[in-house]
Amino acid sequence: MIDVPPDPDPDAGDDLPPSDPTVRVRSALVRFVGALRTEGVEVPADGSLVAAEALAAVGLDDRSRARTALRAALVSRPGDVATFDRLFDRFWRRVTDATDDRPGGVDTASLDGGFASDVAGDDAVDRETDDAAGGDGPQSVASRRLGDVDAPVREDDAATRARYSPTGSSARVDTESLGASAIADPTPAVRALTDALASLPGRRRASASDGRPDVRRAMRRTHATGGVVMEVPRLARRSDAVRGLVLVDVSRSVLDTVDREFLVCVLRALTDEWRTVRTFLFDTDVTEVTAALRAESPDATLREFDRLEAAWGGGTRIGHALTTIRDHAPDAVDRETVVLVVSDGLETGDLSSLEDGMTWLDRRARRVFWLNPLAASTAYEPTCRGMVTARPHVDGVFAFAEPADLFDLARQLRHRQRPVGYEHDWRRTDR
Repeated sequence: MIDVPPDPDPDAGDDLPPSDPTVRVRSALVRFVGALRTEGVEVPADGSLVAAEALAAVGLDDRSRARTALRAALVSRPGDVATFDRLFDRFWRRVTDATDDRPGGVDTASLDGGFASDVAGDDAVDRETDDAAGGDGPQSVASRRLGDVDAPVREDDAATRARYSPTGSSARVDTESLGASAIADPTPAVRALTDALASLPGRRRASASDGRPDVRRAMRRTHATGGVVMEVPRLARRSDAVRGLVLVDVSRSVLDTVDREFLVCVLRALTDEWRTVRTFLFDTDVTEVTAALRAESPDATLREFDRLEAAWGGGTRIGHALTTIRDHAPDAVDRETVVLVVSDGLETGDLSSLEDGMTWLDRRARRVFWLNPLAASTAYEPTCRGMVTARPHVDGVFAFAEPADLFDLARQLRHRQRPVGYEHDWRRTDR
């Protein structure tokens, strides 16, 4: 259990932007969510965004309605209600201060729409992240970003510590040397996954001694023997080399959770093991890095990322990435392509774009698998808006935090069970 410093005086040093009451309310809301997490309340991963939507729906005129809406958005355990009520009083005082300064000046309709892009809101999210991690400064966040891999996230923390990514600002790839990770080499797991994908049921068959009878071929051969069947050839499904498309969410919320060496090594192994593969990184923009993954070493790959001006650590716009690839690289996926989407699903962009992009993938690809870092927690459930939108279009949602996750995906595919996904992970079924 992490020791959390006591919550400071709520009225001391708020540093809320004085000029815009809407921004002040938004910032107060993020502080409120961070204080709940600090006090041990199990706030959903996208709690700040959902709470903003709730306030936008009910407004700020009625304290009781606002409290009921926020409680529904942020509290899931009866034991947390008392903590919520105590901290809500503090939050409401800040809201009252903001509205009293400029009566009628809070645009509640923009609370949810501007929440993801407002600069002051982004700063507040940083403060919330520090509080939730139990730290006293920016290092609490930075220690889990891509550049620092010596502070892994515990399994039971993954579902509650990940935050949605505001649009924020991306940063150039940190090209410092890899090698500090304690996670095992993922190459054997990638090979197991490749073998499982290559043996997925398909239309192509080949001659085999232990396959199903090939009646049509047997009948054709009887023309040479006067209608007498001399032997019955057999067929079995042919294992195909894998063709793939890999889409990797490199927003801040994902990079706070996934070890960077593990991520880079998995992408390089997929490039080596699959017959053809195209790989794209995305946060608020999209960059193809397929060629960079063929560099001589993981460190060289990072340098190539930097040369390509690939950026990561910004916001999450999954739908924008999918529709961009659909419009500008439609040949990246066809009916023989297996698609891997690596993302926590905490979408802050347009959900209609995500729906359009996932519908395109679903119709065009052979299989679509979603690898979610948050699903490594046995308490995980895909309830955020992005996952709810995407899930009907994927063949399974799986964990993605260590090689064991890829081994489990391969195991489920080999067993041919339907459906497949995190629900059938051995860590859940063996509990």
